[in-house]
Amino acid sequence: MKIRALAVLLSAVALAPAMITAQARTGPVLLSGGEWYPVPDPSFTVPTDLSYRVAFDVRTGAPKAEEPNAGYGVAARLLNQSVGLGVKQEQMELVVVSHGSAAEDVLTDAEYRVRKGTGNPNIKLFEEMSKAGVRIVLCGQSAGARKIARNQMLPFVQVAPSATWAHAVLQRQGFTLNPF
Repeated sequence: MKIRALAVLLSAVALAPAMITAQARTGPVLLSGGEWYPVPDPSFTVPTDLSYRVAFDVRTGAPKAEEPNAGYGVAARLLNQSVGLGVKQEQMELVVVSHGSAAEDVLTDAEYRVRKGTGNPNIKLFEEMSKAGVRIVLCGQSAGARKIARNQMLPFVQVAPSATWAHAVLQRQGFTLNPF
């Protein structure tokens, strides 16, 4: 038993330098968010010959109006990491559904300033995500409840009747819901 424990400890110590020295990186697709850590020799590998359709649910706004919402970073991280692992960008189809207090994250900079007193810190990442083919969908119910008109939101944002309907349709279209 002591020998097995010692072997486990030595294995952990041998792997620690690789994990400790790993540096977070941005890109290769999005540079304004989506930092990820390379994992040396993972034992659970990602098939690079498959296509992936993933939906993300962001329902909570950032704790501070001047900070970007970390929820969008999860989708950005998946895209950056996937391409970094060898999955072609064309094989990744991502959709972010925004609702609840996160609905105001899709406001134009001018409208965000009126409502929050600061510029919208999410815009740069949203613009990069949109150019990379990531769809951003706003819940129409949240837009109604928060009195967000179409001319107050970023031009590439799509509006669904509700987040519930957006996820139902995406699921029928073969998207998996990312649980994070």
